[in-house]
Amino acid sequence: MMSEKRVFVTGSTGCIGAHAVGVLLKEGFQVFGFNRKPPTEIPSGYEHLEGDLSDKQSIASALRKSQPTHLLHLGALQTPDCRDYPIRGLEVNVLGTGHLFKACLEMNHSLERFVFASSSAVNGPRHLYGERGVYAEDPLQPFNLYGYWKIAGEGMAQAYHQESGVPTVSLRLATTYGPGRDRGFTAAMTRALKAAAREESFEIPYRGKENYHFSHDVGAGFARAVVDPFAGYGVYNLLGKTLTVDEFLVLIEEEATKIGLDKFEISYADGAEQTPFIYDLNCESTRRAFPKMSQTDIREGIRISLRYFQEKLG
Repeated sequence: MMSEKRVFVTGSTGCIGAHAVGVLLKEGFQVFGFNRKPPTEIPSGYEHLEGDLSDKQSIASALRKSQPTHLLHLGALQTPDCRDYPIRGLEVNVLGTGHLFKACLEMNHSLERFVFASSSAVNGPRHLYGERGVYAEDPLQPFNLYGYWKIAGEGMAQAYHQESGVPTVSLRLATTYGPGRDRGFTAAMTRALKAAAREESFEIPYRGKENYHFSHDVGAGFARAVVDPFAGYGVYNLLGKTLTVDEFLVLIEEEATKIGLDKFEISYADGAEQTPFIYDLNCESTRRAFPKMSQTDIREGIRISLRYFQEKLG
């Protein structure tokens, strides 16, 4: 007998996807992961569906097989890949997202929820916004293709909701750190954590401020957007906290010292420039819409990460 709650997850083997899948399984969902390659470990309740977001036939086939009640769209090329391979990025992040929405409209049943993973890369420089912080409804001004393509995804999500009536959420995240994060420009802080755990040297490629999310919270946050009551269409900033890179590094040093790690050296790379990434993201509307969404204190997230990497990499 098929599970009553069936969620189709693109990008389910990535950093965010792996954490989200764990939460969704605990919530009683049958999870169908849509990826080019299967995960190294397949948990009970999870089924791998092989496919590529740029291949609309594989999307349609996977949806027919899984017959999902919910959909979580995490799959995408990250900023460096979109910069280095722009046509491939367009095929996956824009056309692939379009193929997915169209296939959902053509299913023989309606979804109960669609959640799209967007990004704070849709926003412009911090100086464009006031002291109150950056709200989800504030003007958008991306500084790269990745950000513009996320705007396209949000537009398709809203259009999909208007046509289908399916409750649809676009959830924006900024800088993820912690277990599982290993790709992307802003993975630098996770690489710094790994260097501390290994007692090695590492150079941070940028300076400034970032809006940080602990990796476990990111996966759980997207899972909550799938599971918890919601109606209509909405865009939200994922719960997070803004710190300077210097402040984050101080916390790494303090927490590493507590567990006997003191032979590492983390410094700035020559020519490290101010990060262009947005910060001070306001999350008031997110807390109202999803009151069960969790937020780990950054110091605690760093402590968990250091112990994790110490065990895995030591």
